[in-house]
Amino acid sequence: MTHPLLRGSWLARHAFALIIFVTMIGLGIWQLDRLTQRRAANAERLAVLDQNPATLTDNAAQARSLVGRRVRLRGTYLNEQSVLLRGQTTDSGVIGVHLLTPLRLSGTNVAVMVDRGWLPTDQARPAARVAFAVVREVTLEGLALLGESRPNTLLAGMDLPMPGEQRIDAWLRVDVGKMQAQIDTPLLPVYVELLPSADGPRLPQPVDPRLLNDGSHLSYALQWFAFSLILTIVYAALIRQELRRG
Repeated sequence: MTHPLLRGSWLARHAFALIIFVTMIGLGIWQLDRLTQRRAANAERLAVLDQNPATLTDNAAQARSLVGRRVRLRGTYLNEQSVLLRGQTTDSGVIGVHLLTPLRLSGTNVAVMVDRGWLPTDQARPAARVAFAVVREVTLEGLALLGESRPNTLLAGMDLPMPGEQRIDAWLRVDVGKMQAQIDTPLLPVYVELLPSADGPRLPQPVDPRLLNDGSHLSYALQWFAFSLILTIVYAALIRQELRRG
């Protein structure tokens, strides 16, 4: 006589439960692998930040080669050509904007867009931004980053001027190529995200690139392993119930 747990209906249940169990274990292992990758990327990022900064010049090819690196630059802000980067948050989750200002490199007629940091929304109006104009020559340090252009998809938001305006003041992304159309000084193909200074918190408030975390990969992995354990317990209970019935 065939054992009850080896009948056709139960064999199908065994196969289905095994597939679900293996899938959840696989997802847990995948999240652990992503955690390892995230930690390696964080370590690489910190190693870059600990390097001596390279000097950013007006050479476009050199600027591209420094993407992801810590750089030093000297120049004068073109304050009247500042723009905003929309939808930016602080580490504590407060929504605001980032202030972006072109910096003309000393001794050249070339500028680089500089992300100076976060501002609260009530300080984003052009009249309020005057308070953050810097008219002297400055020496800065930051991370050289590649600009982001609009993805080739209908769902991607577009950077457009407000009705009645010719100039785009608030942007969804740092699209250096498109920004060039409204800035009369040639821009490098990269932009610089300022590093926090030793002066402490101030406005604009630069992002601290050292505030890294492991993300949610470990918690997701534990969830998948917990689900697989629950499945095992529940399925074992069903088998025990079937055996008692038999």
